[in-house]
Amino acid sequence: MSLRARLALFLALAVGLALLFQGALSYLAFRRLVEADLDRSLLLYVEALSEGRRPPRGEFAFRLVQEGEAHASANFPNLPDLAPGSHWREGWRVLVLKVPGGTLTVARYDPGAAAALRNFRLALLGVGALLTLAFALLASWLAQAALRPLSRLTEVARKVADSADLSHRVAPAGGGELKALAQAFNHMLERLQAFWERERRFTRDAAHELRTPVAAALAQLQAAEAGYLPKEEALEALKEELLRMKRLVEALLVLAREGRVERVALDLAALVQEEAAAFGVPYRGPKTLPFQGNPLLLAQALRNLLQNAFLHGEGKGVVAALRPEGGEVILEVQDQGPGMSEAALKEAGRPFFRASPSPGEGLGLSVVQKVAEAHGGRLELLPNSPSGLLARLRLPL
Repeated sequence: MSLRARLALFLALAVGLALLFQGALSYLAFRRLVEADLDRSLLLYVEALSEGRRPPRGEFAFRLVQEGEAHASANFPNLPDLAPGSHWREGWRVLVLKVPGGTLTVARYDPGAAAALRNFRLALLGVGALLTLAFALLASWLAQAALRPLSRLTEVARKVADSADLSHRVAPAGGGELKALAQAFNHMLERLQAFWERERRFTRDAAHELRTPVAAALAQLQAAEAGYLPKEEALEALKEELLRMKRLVEALLVLAREGRVERVALDLAALVQEEAAAFGVPYRGPKTLPFQGNPLLLAQALRNLLQNAFLHGEGKGVVAALRPEGGEVILEVQDQGPGMSEAALKEAGRPFFRASPSPGEGLGLSVVQKVAEAHGGRLELLPNSPSGLLARLRLPL
């Protein structure tokens, strides 16, 4: 059963039960009024019998059973013995009273009252059924109108699933939760489309970058086999290309980790000092700084920043710095090289982006940014003063 049908059925049942409850209350109130009026006339009839007066208008009858003897009016109906109280019997309203030594049964024949109660009951049931059916149809129409945005969302989801085209969008019509759902669905499609485009571009660029060293290594081997190149020179060139491929593969593996890192307790200051000493650059910061992170990835990120400073910053004024600031730790590598343009700064974190024709794979800063995100931080690239680049890694403590 569709959601529209279930919603319409639920509303119809709710209205039907409400009408049934209201009708039952109305019927009981009406019946109580009719019976009270009849019982009042029967009590007047008893009073008239006791005083020897004429009975009220209407067809009345009585039966007195006292000390084993029974006296009844000629028109008294054939009724079984009844308990004291009020009763309905075939159009007769019967009232049984206790009297000394027996019982007094008085009855009034009023088929109109019984018919009125029956007709009122049938009218309530009929009107209630018609109103329930009418409201079911109205609820179905309202449910269709209310769920139309959901139907459009389902249609778009089916189109996306069938065509794998993430450019489809849902018109955020209506209001309330369904409009919010449509907007959230569109936002999800936008994120998926951006992710898909980014992954497709990354895969294309990765294949292109890996094809270059493979082709160069194969050319070196073929040249050595043909005797055009000494084996020692070919081996040296092949080693260089293999090292380049190794760096590419390692960088791609870091980029593919998607934030899954194992963190351990480490001394971040000692790690930065060790990498700075390996590159022969000065270090500014505390002697020790406890931190929770992945030492291999953090060392790789710092190494990429230092290599970038030497490669693109010409190795001028390179400094590695570390300092705690609020709830973060700031890791900086600055140089006094030519720096980067504003457009290049915006694209620098994209895989395989090169700001200059200098040699390199274009993955260094992408790896740094990925390592920062994996640790809950971010990479900032700012112009240095008076010239150069300031690469700042912000990591939460």
